[in-house]
Amino acid sequence: MRKTLILLACLAMPAAAQVEQDILEDLRRDFGGAEAAPQRGAVTSVPRETATLRGLDKMTGLARDIDVTVGETVEYERLTIRLDACRSPAAGEKPDAYAFVEILDRREDEPRFSGWMIASSPALNALDHPRYDVWVTSCGDGSTG
Repeated sequence: MRKTLILLACLAMPAAAQVEQDILEDLRRDFGGAEAAPQRGAVTSVPRETATLRGLDKMTGLARDIDVTVGETVEYERLTIRLDACRSPAAGEKPDAYAFVEILDRREDEPRFSGWMIASSPALNALDHPRYDVWVTSCGDGSTG
């Protein structure tokens, strides 16, 4: 059985190498080379003044909306949350919200999370905490959230 698996693995190697070669050729054709990247288009998101985040205590099951102004730091349970930016797509594009947040558990020295959160894909870049979940739900101007 082991010899059969080794034989099959050896036979699959040329196929894997061919797939990799095909990918490289596609990159060269589409972007002008394997190292090239597509040119970035114009920025179409709009900076906003506020964000609404949702916090969930996984032990109690209680969720609460947290309104934050850009540049502000707020407390949620034992977490300290700082909002550095919140953006939403320009008019005519699919609605969404993108927030750059830093989240610190007061019992720890290093931030638990620092980066962009996307409302439509909360699991894409999520807070990793044993008790709490925090994610962005929307961006707004002023007190409209």
